[in-house]
Amino acid sequence: MSFLAPLFALGFLAVAAPILFHLIRRRPKGTVPFSSLMFLTPSPPPPSSRRRLDQVLLLLLRAAALVLLGLAFMRPFFRTEASADAGGSGRRVVVLIDTSASMRRGDLWKQAVAKADEALADCRPADRVAVFAFDHTVRQVFGFAESDQLEPQQRIAIARDRVKQLTPTWRTTALDRALIESAGAILAAGDRPSGKVVLVSDVQQGASLTELTGYEWPAEVELELRTVVDGRGNAGLTILADRADSEKGSGPAQLRVRVTNEVGATQEQFKLAWSGVTGADVEAYIPPGESRVVKVPRPATATVLRLAGDAHDFDNTAYLAGTPRREWTVFFLGTDKAADPEGLLYFLDRTWEETPERVVRVVARKPDEPLTADEVRNSPLVVLAGAPSPNTTRVLEKYLDDGGTVLCVMSSPTPLPSMAGATAKAVGEASGDRYAMLRDIAFEHPLFSPLAGPQFSDFTKIHFWKHRKLTDGHLPGAKVLAWFDDGDPAVLEKTSGRGRFVVWASSWRPADSQLARSSKFVPMMTSLLELRHGRVQTGAQHRVGDRVLVPASAAATRVRKPDGTTVDLAADATTFDGTDQPGEYTLETPAGVRPFAVNLDPAESLTAPLSAETLEQFGCRLVKRSADAARAEAERQQQNAELERNQSIWRVLILVAIAAILVETALSGWRTRSAQREVVTS
Repeated sequence: MSFLAPLFALGFLAVAAPILFHLIRRRPKGTVPFSSLMFLTPSPPPPSSRRRLDQVLLLLLRAAALVLLGLAFMRPFFRTEASADAGGSGRRVVVLIDTSASMRRGDLWKQAVAKADEALADCRPADRVAVFAFDHTVRQVFGFAESDQLEPQQRIAIARDRVKQLTPTWRTTALDRALIESAGAILAAGDRPSGKVVLVSDVQQGASLTELTGYEWPAEVELELRTVVDGRGNAGLTILADRADSEKGSGPAQLRVRVTNEVGATQEQFKLAWSGVTGADVEAYIPPGESRVVKVPRPATATVLRLAGDAHDFDNTAYLAGTPRREWTVFFLGTDKAADPEGLLYFLDRTWEETPERVVRVVARKPDEPLTADEVRNSPLVVLAGAPSPNTTRVLEKYLDDGGTVLCVMSSPTPLPSMAGATAKAVGEASGDRYAMLRDIAFEHPLFSPLAGPQFSDFTKIHFWKHRKLTDGHLPGAKVLAWFDDGDPAVLEKTSGRGRFVVWASSWRPADSQLARSSKFVPMMTSLLELRHGRVQTGAQHRVGDRVLVPASAAATRVRKPDGTTVDLAADATTFDGTDQPGEYTLETPAGVRPFAVNLDPAESLTAPLSAETLEQFGCRLVKRSADAARAEAERQQQNAELERNQSIWRVLILVAIAAILVETALSGWRTRSAQREVVTS
């Protein structure tokens, strides 16, 4: 039972009056003449402490009348399930809980679960409830369809249980997408019901909000913030280079990292140390609210760098893959000398610089010299600048079938070698009194894709003084990747088996073109080099949630994660999508393992909270909890008043109180008359 006016319970204090009156004994007021009392034993009135209640039935009737009157004024009513629904059909409520990596700080996740539980407890039985979790994607934990099929008590209990089963992930915070999808779920019904999104999050500055820019927040949906906080501040570690950069004369390789320190942090002195390595620690002073770039000497075998001195360690580790150095051999089949600056080999030999991940060795052979299949089996590229012998032609055809890349450079108007379906038709020299330039370049092809950006795609400064005229009859079925502006094909490609046969209708000799001296030459030659084995991937380039390319030639079978679990890959898999945690992964192939590292997104280190005004600037209709609670309290009061009016229990209590008073009056009068008759008779 509940009461509409509970303060009238103070009227129960009036029950003390009948009890006091019953304890008071009145002395006789009149004097009756009587004979001498000297022979009688004195009998003084009993003391107050020995007085006892008499006329108990009258006392109970009088007290009951006062209690019933007090209850009537308190306006009692009984709560029922129907009373909760008296305010209407209820609203749609989405509890949106953040499970991104920043929620791993301190006790934020414990706070988030408690606040989500409070939000569910505040829902009325008539409300339709849903629970969504989000990081870089939005996941439905408990939907409206499931909620509508359950009783009010069941839906809240199940929703609470689902929330307790959630755990924070290592992914970024797509707050914009989460808010948009939550509002869309509320508006999914055709009647456009009103609703509310309860956001349980740390609302960090690193959260994505860009998608809210073009989104019109619905007027029917309100946003309530239930923010979790940790006031100890946070520092984060990010790798700026994808590999250790060696500086000439500076000793060991240096790794550039950025250390950020949150505004309001109490710690400003940090230490950078490699796991398993002693004596290589670097001190870093980062004032609160600043970020600084620090160079850390990298030992040869170190792959894990840690930041010490921070209150939260979820973003204090950076991983670098211990990628084995690739050693590639490129074969040049031609007559040019390596020391001749007017020849092809001179520039080819200087194309690829040695890096920590790759070393390329150029081996020169004359076209008619013997060449075995074992020599070129693992070579990424063979450059052909002359007419090969029949035996070399057969070796190169087998090399193409196995997935190799042959670049045929037309440095003179000689017929194409008889491979990949090429014919022995004569090749002519292009005539003209002016230089040629490239046009209609296929930038989507791997050969030109590194130059597809607007700052790199200008080829007008590369002049070709000489080039050879090729037609469809020279290489049937070939695809033209670039044209000369006089209409002749410049670069052609034809697949042969699993390999590629690429023909350049000119060369990079200074007498033929300016190609070798341009900034386009090295990227194009590197693209040719990587057509077979794929681009060298480094660990620091990958972040949690990234899709990692799997080279088709790697024939990868499985990926081993940092926690020791393995994921089997399909035979035709080209990507791996399971980068759900930071650490070092290994791609297992028949030729060995290829490690790659995955790091936390730096945005998760920006943990300073956003202001509520920022969300309002994007159009979100924020509701303050105090106003929402006042409105809910007003609705409950209206429902209670309506229910009390319908039940009218106070009327029954008044009637019962009147009946008790009548019975008390009759009983009191009867007892008074009986006492008077006894006195007269005696």
